Parts: sequence; structure tokens; C-alpha cells
Amino acid sequence: MTYFKCPAATSDIALNLKNRQKAIETAHYGPANPQEPNEAFWSQKAKMWGVTSAEARTMRCGNCAAFNVSPKMLNCIRDGLPVEGDPEAVIGAGQLGYCQMFAFKCASARTCDAWVVGGPISR
Repeated sequence: MTYFKCPAATSDIALNLKNRQKAIETAHYGPANPQEPNEAFWSQKAKMWGVTSAEARTMRCGNCAAFNVSPKMLNCIRDGLPVEGDPEAVIGAGQLGYCQMFAFKCASARTCDAWVVGGPISR
């Protein structure tokens, strides 16, 4: 039987924020608000990936090969959230998973330069 250890960033908010900031700075994790049009952001991604802006908008963390939403990882994220409040609501609102590349809790609607086809990790 393989033992699964939760990544530190699922429970250490300072480490999670540090790792997320690294993803922002080195891989342009974003957009800041995925519910806004963000034309400049998506145009830049489209140019970088050599696709249309519409296609770039489909290349999200939620379908990235590094986006981990396995039951074990979601339990880690849930257990790492503050006891007060509603952890399920927080996870659901951001459709959170865990970025295996940059080691932080990641929102499915965002993307970064390191996006890889074939995700998410669900087992």
C-alpha cells in the first residue's frame, strides 16, 4: 500500500501564496479575474501558443495534465482550509485543484505558460 502525504502548500497558506506568486512571475498564471473578458491576457497566450484567442481560452488549469483533483488531493485541500467557514464552498467556488508543477492550490478557470494537454489528474 502506498502512503500519500499531503503537499505542504495545501495547509501552509504562506507557502501556498509564495508558490502561487512564483507561478505568476515565471509562468504568467492568470488571468487575475477569470470572469472578466481579459482580452489582452488571452491574446498574449494565443500568440505564445500559436493558436487563436478562442482556442487559448480553452487551455485552462482545469484541463491541464498538472492539475490534480484526485480525491486524495481534494481531501488535502479541504483539510488544509480553516475550520471556520465552509471548506466545500471554498473549493467549489474556485473549482480548486493542486498544481503539480508549481505546488500550490490552483483555480481551474486560470492558466499559465506551462499548460500541458491531458488533464486533469483525477485518480
